[in-house]
Amino acid sequence: MMVTINPCFHWIGYHLTSSLLQEGIEVIGIDPIEDSKSDLLYMYVGRNSNFQHFFQRSDKENHVQQSNDEWEVDLVDEGLLVRQGDTEENWIETPLLYGEWMDIRKTGAQGKGELVQWIMDHQATYIGDFMDAFLRSFLDQEPFRVGERLEDKDIITERVDALWRCEQLLRNV
Repeated sequence: MMVTINPCFHWIGYHLTSSLLQEGIEVIGIDPIEDSKSDLLYMYVGRNSNFQHFFQRSDKENHVQQSNDEWEVDLVDEGLLVRQGDTEENWIETPLLYGEWMDIRKTGAQGKGELVQWIMDHQATYIGDFMDAFLRSFLDQEPFRVGERLEDKDIITERVDALWRCEQLLRNV
Protein backbone atom coordinates (compact mmCIF):
# COMPACT_ATOMS: atom_id res chain seq x y z
CA MET A 1 0.00 0.00 0.00
CA MET A 2 1.14 3.50 -0.82
CA VAL A 3 -0.49 6.73 0.38
CA THR A 4 0.05 10.23 -0.98
CA ILE A 5 -0.54 13.03 1.56
CA ASN A 6 -1.04 16.60 0.35
CA PRO A 7 0.12 18.78 2.07
CA CYS A 8 2.26 16.51 4.19
CA PHE A 9 3.74 19.23 6.42
CA HIS A 10 0.54 21.00 7.34
CA TRP A 11 0.17 20.11 11.02
CA ILE A 12 -2.64 17.64 10.32
CA GLY A 13 -0.85 16.31 7.23
CA TYR A 14 2.27 15.78 9.30
CA HIS A 15 0.34 13.70 11.85
CA LEU A 16 -1.18 11.66 9.00
CA THR A 17 2.25 11.13 7.45
CA SER A 18 3.88 10.19 10.72
CA SER A 19 1.07 7.83 11.74
CA LEU A 20 1.09 5.99 8.42
CA LEU A 21 4.88 5.66 8.48
CA GLN A 22 4.67 4.20 11.99
CA GLU A 23 2.35 1.54 10.56
CA GLY A 24 5.00 0.67 7.96
CA ILE A 25 3.07 2.17 5.06
CA GLU A 26 4.88 3.82 2.17
CA VAL A 27 4.05 7.53 2.12
CA ILE A 28 4.58 10.07 -0.63
CA GLY A 29 4.38 13.58 0.74
CA ILE A 30 3.61 16.62 -1.34
CA ASP A 31 4.44 19.98 0.18
CA PRO A 32 6.26 23.08 -1.07
CA ILE A 33 8.05 23.55 2.33
CA GLU A 34 7.50 27.29 2.46
CA ASP A 35 8.21 27.95 6.13
CA SER A 36 10.47 26.94 9.01
CA LYS A 37 7.76 24.74 10.56
CA SER A 38 7.50 22.60 7.41
CA ASP A 39 11.28 22.42 7.25
CA LEU A 40 11.44 21.27 10.87
CA LEU A 41 8.68 18.66 10.42
CA TYR A 42 10.52 17.31 7.37
CA MET A 43 13.45 16.43 9.65
CA TYR A 44 11.19 14.13 11.69
CA VAL A 45 10.14 11.94 8.74
CA GLY A 46 12.59 12.70 5.94
CA ARG A 47 15.02 9.87 6.73
CA ASN A 48 12.35 7.18 6.88
CA SER A 49 12.96 4.78 3.99
CA ASN A 50 9.18 4.54 3.40
CA PHE A 51 8.91 8.30 2.80
CA GLN A 52 9.36 10.23 -0.43
CA HIS A 53 8.85 13.97 -0.71
CA PHE A 54 7.89 16.07 -3.72
CA PHE A 55 7.36 19.81 -3.80
CA GLN A 56 4.42 19.63 -6.24
CA ARG A 57 1.97 16.97 -7.41
CA SER A 58 3.35 17.25 -10.95
CA ASP A 59 6.83 16.31 -9.65
CA LYS A 60 5.37 13.16 -8.11
CA GLU A 61 3.49 12.30 -11.29
CA ASN A 62 6.72 12.65 -13.30
CA HIS A 63 8.72 10.37 -11.00
CA VAL A 64 6.33 7.81 -9.49
CA GLN A 65 4.08 5.54 -11.48
CA GLN A 66 0.61 5.37 -9.97
CA SER A 67 -0.43 1.89 -8.89
CA ASN A 68 -3.79 0.29 -8.16
CA ASP A 69 -3.11 0.09 -4.43
CA GLU A 70 -2.26 3.79 -4.09
CA TRP A 71 -4.44 6.02 -1.98
CA GLU A 72 -4.46 9.81 -1.89
CA VAL A 73 -5.39 11.97 1.08
CA ASP A 74 -5.81 15.70 0.46
CA LEU A 75 -6.43 18.20 3.24
CA VAL A 76 -9.15 20.47 1.91
CA ASP A 77 -10.87 23.21 3.90
CA GLU A 78 -12.27 21.48 6.99
CA GLY A 79 -11.81 17.89 5.95
CA LEU A 80 -9.92 15.11 4.26
CA LEU A 81 -10.62 13.91 0.75
CA VAL A 82 -9.59 10.25 0.63
CA ARG A 83 -9.57 8.47 -2.70
CA GLN A 84 -8.20 5.42 -4.43
CA GLY A 85 -7.84 5.96 -8.15
CA ASP A 86 -11.08 6.83 -9.88
CA THR A 87 -13.12 4.16 -8.12
CA GLU A 88 -13.41 5.19 -4.49
CA GLU A 89 -13.75 8.61 -2.88
CA ASN A 90 -14.62 9.51 0.67
CA TRP A 91 -15.00 12.87 2.40
CA ILE A 92 -14.11 12.96 6.09
CA GLU A 93 -15.09 16.12 7.87
CA THR A 94 -12.52 16.91 10.53
CA PRO A 95 -13.81 18.00 13.90
CA LEU A 96 -12.17 20.96 15.59
CA LEU A 97 -8.73 19.56 16.41
CA TYR A 98 -5.88 20.47 18.71
CA GLY A 99 -2.44 19.03 19.17
CA GLU A 100 1.26 19.35 18.63
CA TRP A 101 2.32 21.64 15.77
CA MET A 102 -1.06 23.36 15.43
CA ASP A 103 -1.18 27.12 14.87
CA ILE A 104 -2.05 28.30 18.37
CA ARG A 105 -2.55 31.88 17.14
CA LYS A 106 -5.79 30.82 15.43
CA THR A 107 -7.30 30.07 18.85
CA GLY A 108 -6.51 33.51 20.21
CA ALA A 109 -4.99 31.91 23.33
CA GLN A 110 -2.06 33.77 24.88
CA GLY A 111 -1.09 31.14 27.42
CA LYS A 112 -1.54 27.50 28.38
CA GLY A 113 -4.53 28.17 30.64
CA GLU A 114 -6.37 30.06 27.90
CA LEU A 115 -5.66 27.25 25.43
CA VAL A 116 -6.98 24.61 27.85
CA GLN A 117 -10.13 26.71 28.28
CA TRP A 118 -10.48 27.13 24.49
CA ILE A 119 -10.23 23.34 24.03
CA MET A 120 -12.85 22.70 26.69
CA ASP A 121 -15.20 25.44 25.45
CA HIS A 122 -15.01 24.23 21.84
CA GLN A 123 -14.91 20.52 22.70
CA ALA A 124 -11.91 20.15 20.42
CA THR A 125 -10.64 16.65 19.66
CA TYR A 126 -7.01 15.72 20.27
CA ILE A 127 -5.14 15.02 17.01
CA GLY A 128 -3.87 11.67 18.32
CA ASP A 129 -7.41 10.47 18.99
CA PHE A 130 -8.47 11.61 15.53
CA MET A 131 -5.50 9.78 13.95
CA ASP A 132 -6.34 6.57 15.82
CA ALA A 133 -9.89 6.69 14.47
CA PHE A 134 -8.70 7.59 10.97
CA LEU A 135 -6.17 4.74 10.86
CA ARG A 136 -8.74 2.23 12.14
CA SER A 137 -11.12 3.35 9.42
CA PHE A 138 -8.49 3.55 6.72
CA LEU A 139 -6.60 0.31 7.41
CA ASP A 140 -9.56 -1.84 8.40
CA GLN A 141 -11.98 -0.32 5.85
CA GLU A 142 -14.47 0.52 8.59
CA PRO A 143 -16.78 3.52 8.65
CA PHE A 144 -15.00 6.56 10.09
CA ARG A 145 -16.03 7.42 13.64
CA VAL A 146 -14.22 9.54 16.19
CA GLY A 147 -14.94 8.18 19.65
CA GLU A 148 -16.73 10.11 22.32
CA ARG A 149 -14.59 12.84 23.85
CA LEU A 150 -13.80 11.71 27.41
CA GLU A 151 -10.92 14.00 28.32
CA ASP A 152 -10.77 15.67 31.67
CA LYS A 153 -8.96 18.91 32.38
CA ASP A 154 -5.81 17.12 33.65
CA ILE A 155 -5.39 15.15 30.40
CA ILE A 156 -5.99 18.27 28.31
CA THR A 157 -3.44 20.16 30.42
CA GLU A 158 -0.81 17.43 29.85
CA ARG A 159 -1.45 17.54 26.12
CA VAL A 160 -1.30 21.32 26.07
CA ASP A 161 2.09 21.15 27.83
CA ALA A 162 3.41 18.98 24.97
CA LEU A 163 1.81 21.28 22.41
CA TRP A 164 3.39 24.30 24.11
CA ARG A 165 6.85 22.68 23.97
CA CYS A 166 6.40 22.25 20.19
CA GLU A 167 5.37 25.88 19.92
CA GLN A 168 8.45 27.01 21.85
CA LEU A 169 10.66 24.88 19.60
CA LEU A 170 9.18 26.57 16.54
CA ARG A 171 9.80 30.01 18.01
CA ASN A 172 13.46 29.11 18.50
CA VAL A 173 13.92 27.92 14.91
